[in-house]
Order: sequence, then structure tokens, then C-alpha cells
Amino acid sequence: MLKKRPFGVTLLLWLVLILIVWGAVRFLATLHAWDFLLEFESSLSPLYLAVTGAGWSVVGCVLLWSMFINQPWTRQAILIAIVVWLIEYWVERIFFQAPRANLLFSVTGSVFMLGTVLASTLHKSTRDFFTRSEEYEQQIENSDSQ
Repeated sequence: MLKKRPFGVTLLLWLVLILIVWGAVRFLATLHAWDFLLEFESSLSPLYLAVTGAGWSVVGCVLLWSMFINQPWTRQAILIAIVVWLIEYWVERIFFQAPRANLLFSVTGSVFMLGTVLASTLHKSTRDFFTRSEEYEQQIENSDSQ
């Protein structure tokens, strides 16, 4: 029987889909502009950009798969992935990019994204959504063994 997905789970689903698309675009754009990035000596190597883009796409696909099969570790994995992604973003921005005028926007966006993920992953309906199927399976196993 299909469970109705809570709003927090839907938000997490969209964030994971965005992560997959972002990683794929980063990977494909790096492959497309590889020679350009080498010629103009990009501060980040094309190999790094391609590997991180492909890696985030794979991580996103694993998270998406875990959401659809209701793995209980999904909530924590999404939270960890977003925190790692934000750390990567800020390390790249601070150490490898030229200074930009949109610092306030970036800080606000990062805080909003982290807050949304925290609120969604810690919310009771999201927690119940990912643990309900596990509890049901444990009840069946316990009744069979008695």
C-alpha cells in the first residue's frame, strides 16, 4: 500500500533532484569546456570539476533510490550530503573564485537551504515516513517467530 508523502519529504525529494541535475550539468559542462578550462588555466582543474559533478550525480541517485524504498538512513544521509555540498561550495568560493558582490545572497541561500533540510529531516512526519515501513516489517518478523 502506498503511503502519502509528507510535504517535508517532497521538499527533500526536490532538493535531491536539484543535486542530481546540478552534478550532471557540472560534469557535462566540464567535459564540453575541458580544452577552454585548460587553456585559460582555471583555478580548479577540469578533472576536479568533472569528478565532483559526476560524484554529486551519483550521490543524488543513491539518495533518490533510498527515498523511494524508504530506507531509514535516508534522512541522515540527505542532511550529511547537503552539509558536505555546502562546505564544498564555500571552500571553492572562498579559496578558488574571484571575489563577488553577491555574498549576502550566497549566505542567505546557504542558511535557507540548511534550515529547510534540517526542518524537513527532523520533522516528525518525515521521520515517521521513513521509519514506518521498518516498524511494520519488524512487527511481521516478530509475529512469525512466536
